[in-house]
Amino acid sequence: MHHIGLLGGSFNPVHIGHVRLAVEIAETLRPQRLDLVPCAIPPHKPHRSLLPFDLRYEMLTAATRAFPTLQVNPIERSRPGPSYTWDTLAAYAQVEPEARLFFVLGGEDFHTLPHWHRGRELPLLADMVVVPRAGADRGAFMTTTREYWPEARPDDACTAPGSIAYSLPGGTRLIYLPLPRLDISASLVRDKWMAGRDISLLVPDAVKAIMRDNAETLAACWGGDDSAMPEATR
Repeated sequence: MHHIGLLGGSFNPVHIGHVRLAVEIAETLRPQRLDLVPCAIPPHKPHRSLLPFDLRYEMLTAATRAFPTLQVNPIERSRPGPSYTWDTLAAYAQVEPEARLFFVLGGEDFHTLPHWHRGRELPLLADMVVVPRAGADRGAFMTTTREYWPEARPDDACTAPGSIAYSLPGGTRLIYLPLPRLDISASLVRDKWMAGRDISLLVPDAVKAIMRDNAETLAACWGGDDSAMPEATR
């Protein structure tokens, strides 16, 4: 059975923090493939400032090209309506029936997972790998697990330092996996870009080049005007 990971997000835009996190996950869990899945229509975020899907896909592909294990899957591009994680994982299960899937999410997302669309059922389709931010409380992970998945039992499947794992009756797992994370956000990159500040080392060089080539689209989506685009000409 091969192992496939999914790391979703709006990637608006993709930045070094996304890429570094993906590399850390790939090196720690050793999947045959780690797919980065750009969201087409985020169900929980406003769409006004979201770059066109194809542009985000192009930047994400450029950012991961040097890493063979990292792939970009545009699976959500053609699906109408909100991009629900349940639908994406169900589609993966159909296309990759022999694969063991894991879905990566942050600690804050895990705590709200029961309120997602069919959120309590998501662990039926894939392992949930929770990567907390620095200083996050592992106790909160255990509390959420006990509250919403009381049938979960301690598991020693993951041996990474500081990790915790629980197995569920269907054979999937809930895994707490602390990893090094860079404190960079897409909103930080957007704000710096629109203020005309240098975003070198915040995004891969290839992504920065694409942003320059599409400066007008970025300005239109991120709420700026020509006076807020000097970075595009550097």
